[in-house]
Amino acid sequence: MDKDTKNTREKIIQVATRLFMDNGYQSTSTRQIAQLAEVTQPNLYHHFKNKEAVYVGVIESLLDDVNEELVLIVEDQHLDTINKLQRFAVCLKTKHPFDFDLMMHDFRTKLTKETQLKLFTLWNQSYKKPLLDLFEKSDFTIRKGLSPEVATTHFLNTLSPYIKTEQRSSTLCIAQVVDLFVFGVSEK
Repeated sequence: MDKDTKNTREKIIQVATRLFMDNGYQSTSTRQIAQLAEVTQPNLYHHFKNKEAVYVGVIESLLDDVNEELVLIVEDQHLDTINKLQRFAVCLKTKHPFDFDLMMHDFRTKLTKETQLKLFTLWNQSYKKPLLDLFEKSDFTIRKGLSPEVATTHFLNTLSPYIKTEQRSSTLCIAQVVDLFVFGVSEK
C-alpha cells in the first residue's frame, strides 16, 4: 500500500471513529464520513467495500492500539494485580472512545453474522485475553467456585458504566471501582 493510499485510509478511519463514537453505527453515513475526511464517496468505496467495512476498520484499529497497551500492563513485573487492574481500567477509559453498550448493541443488531464473529474474535484476542491472562496469573487467589473466565467477564461488565464517553467523570474513581470489584462491599 503506497503512502497516499495509507494516509487516505487512516484519515477515513480517524473521521469514522469520531462519527461512530458520537452517533453510533446506524446514524453515521458514508456520505458524512467522506465529506469530513475530504474524500469523494467513490474514493471511500475504493478503500472500503461499504459502511460495515469502514466500521470493521475502525474497530480493528481501536483494538490494535488498545491491545498493545493492555499487554504491556499485564506483563509489567513491577505491578501487583490490583495495580494492573487499575491501569487496565484507566487504559480502557482513556483509549477506548466507544460506549461499550452502544458498541455491543451495534455489533448484535446492525452487522452481518460474519462481521459479528470477526469482531467478537478480535475483541476476545485484544481485550479479553490480556485480562484473562492477568486473572490466571494473579497474585491473589480467586474465590473458590469462580474461574478466571468469570472474573474477566465480570470485571469488564463492572467497568462498562465507568468508561462511557459521556460519563468521563463519575462518583467513583477507577481505584474505587477496582477495590469494590476485588474486595466487595462486605467488611469481612
